[in-house]
Amino acid sequence: MTTHLVWFRADLRVNDNLALAAACRDPDARVIGLFIATPQQWRDHTLAPRQAAFIHQNLEALQQALAKRGIALFTREAPDFAAAVDALAAFCDEQQVSALFYNYQYELNEARRDAAVERKLESRVACQGFDDSVMLPPGSVVTGNGEMYKVFTPYSRAFLRRLGEGLPACVSAPKPRNGGAITDVPALAPFDYPC
Repeated sequence: MTTHLVWFRADLRVNDNLALAAACRDPDARVIGLFIATPQQWRDHTLAPRQAAFIHQNLEALQQALAKRGIALFTREAPDFAAAVDALAAFCDEQQVSALFYNYQYELNEARRDAAVERKLESRVACQGFDDSVMLPPGSVVTGNGEMYKVFTPYSRAFLRRLGEGLPACVSAPKPRNGGAITDVPALAPFDYPC
């Protein structure tokens, strides 16, 4: 059986989630979700304990929403992004994942992590990333010479013109999978982070 994995990061939602919608297109695929907490990375970037608690609360809501659709949400913990790459690869092997779906994150550390994941999985798991959190992908609005704009007004005109060519499509939450809802949903373990 084909297994599709949705790697949730900052996009803890079922509605208008391009990666989740793409993973669910194949009605015969087993779809699962994964969130990897990175407490040391959070400490290094001074994530407030209340932010970690907020993430945990949103994960609990996401877990319930996915369970209604027959999608299990797993959580793992790795100290930082480098360890998260290995944790994700191990999870893919454990669950026999054939395709990984995720929404891009554009920050430097996150982009490096995503590139490392794709390199690590390239021979065994098909990886598909999506520009989900932006109206237009970074670098898609450029001058006629293919350079970045240096003045705001021409940039804003080009941005609006490009947007007028086609707004990004919104996608619905996935319909329940063939297996039906998951009724026995385990409680999520707390993070190794002061909440």
